Amino acid sequence: MNSEKIENLVERSKQRDTAAFRQLVEASRPLVFRLAFRLLCSEDEAKDIVQETFIRVWLHLHRYQNHTRFSTWLYRIACNLCYDRLRTMKRSQGAFSTGIDLSEWDTPDGDDVEQSVINRDLKELITALTHDLTPKQRLVFTLRDIEGLELEEVREITGMSGAKIKSNLYLARQYIRNKISEA
Repeated sequence: MNSEKIENLVERSKQRDTAAFRQLVEASRPLVFRLAFRLLCSEDEAKDIVQETFIRVWLHLHRYQNHTRFSTWLYRIACNLCYDRLRTMKRSQGAFSTGIDLSEWDTPDGDDVEQSVINRDLKELITALTHDLTPKQRLVFTLRDIEGLELEEVREITGMSGAKIKSNLYLARQYIRNKISEA
């Protein structure tokens, strides 16, 4: 969906047009779910975050300003909820499941089956290793390296300074690189 149509739906939703909000939710749900699942590695937790994200969007839509993209604002809400959940889970240690099935993630189709298996195994290993990162490192690593967002957008979403993002990203990458080389 193009940004003009999204902005139109946002404006209509601000006027409490529930049909427009339903369309906005349907268009944005996959984005929020993918982010939440990648951060929390739990389908149930991700579904909860999606639901809570859109409840908050509905309640606070009047605060959204058009100077940032709607997706950035949405990411920020979802990331804050995920970050809070990660901190809670980190305190209760062992709340994370490491049995993640990434077979549905996009792996290249073609004749090179061995390369596909290697890619899938590497994704599983990296995802499992993110469990040991701090919540901030995990958040920054997921947004920047997995979601592929630009540094400026990660800064807007997380509210962290560029230096703090780079520092957390460096530590996350270094940890994962060291663990992969040990394997």
